[in-house]
Amino acid sequence: MRQTKTLEHRDRSRPWTATDLSKAELLSHLQALLAEKVRAVEAEITSTLDARNSDTKSSAGDKHEVGRAMIQQELDRQEAQLAKLRTFQQDLARIPMESVSERAVFGSLVHTDQGPYLLAIGLGPVVVNGTTCFAVSLASPIGQSLKHKKAGDVTRFNGRTITVLRIS
Repeated sequence: MRQTKTLEHRDRSRPWTATDLSKAELLSHLQALLAEKVRAVEAEITSTLDARNSDTKSSAGDKHEVGRAMIQQELDRQEAQLAKLRTFQQDLARIPMESVSERAVFGSLVHTDQGPYLLAIGLGPVVVNGTTCFAVSLASPIGQSLKHKKAGDVTRFNGRTITVLRIS
């Protein structure tokens, strides 16, 4: 089970100050995390294929076909999950490391008073060197709220005011 710290328990009377998280170390961490998830899903697929292929025809007939159909559904789910993870890997590879936009766009690391947000892929909270960062898609509600903001801009999300401190 992955353990993550949440920002909900921090003292909200003080502004978020851990803005030393670098984009390079965050992306490296996310690439390693995705590679690990891909390996795990590939192992699950191999195991499911082995189960399907070792399932011999029984005299039960319908029972056998139902079992094979359930295995196929599981295999389809795993393959869809693998495809999504590979898309995430491709999206991360498209993030430009050198260029920094003045405004929050795809690939921006947006440092806010509520914590850092990477606008790229929807993985949720990830902990890197003790700092929780939120990896969110630009299509998500928070991604849309932060999109095109610049340092000093303020946005409201879920009843909270979020101030953009800087973009990297």
